[in-house]
Amino acid sequence: MNNVTVVDFETTGLYADSGDRITEIGAIKLCGNRICGVFNTLINPERDIPEHSISITGITNEMVAGSPTIAQALPLFVEFAGDDVLVMHNAAFDGSFLKYEMKHLGLKKEYEYFCTLKAARKDVKSSNFKLSTLKNILNLRTFGTMHRALADTFVTAQLYLKLEKNFGIDTVSVMEKDIVRLLDLMESDDLYVIDR
Repeated sequence: MNNVTVVDFETTGLYADSGDRITEIGAIKLCGNRICGVFNTLINPERDIPEHSISITGITNEMVAGSPTIAQALPLFVEFAGDDVLVMHNAAFDGSFLKYEMKHLGLKKEYEYFCTLKAARKDVKSSNFKLSTLKNILNLRTFGTMHRALADTFVTAQLYLKLEKNFGIDTVSVMEKDIVRLLDLMESDDLYVIDR
């Protein structure tokens, strides 16, 4: 199995082409069923974050004030992801923001996507396919608060491994140790670390 990068964006709203912007990027690089890289940063969207978005994510204007802009962070994300398939829960949403920002910044890179939302609709019996619902149905663990990018990628990574039938008895405990170790390796001004 090749490496994949699981990614999640938190945003100011729903539509990149209507002025909404990314406020946080969280990504986990999976090498098989181990976490071998972490990318995590708040993004200064260079616009006010609406109250509705703050109520969902908890990300405030004050929190992002000193954070990198998307122009500073996205090239580093592209470097981090390399040629990996990008795994997203609702790739239509996150992918639309990625494509918009890549085009806006002149970054010429095409990605292949694996959408855990689409895959779960085929493989999981549920009344809805929100990540939080699937987390509860499949007994997936959180790492941090849901609706924060890195926490959502941690749940999405587990969901992906379950859907791909690459989930062992100790997978979650190993993933938790991997992510804590990698976050400890990051310097305060790093956006990502990869440990091969």
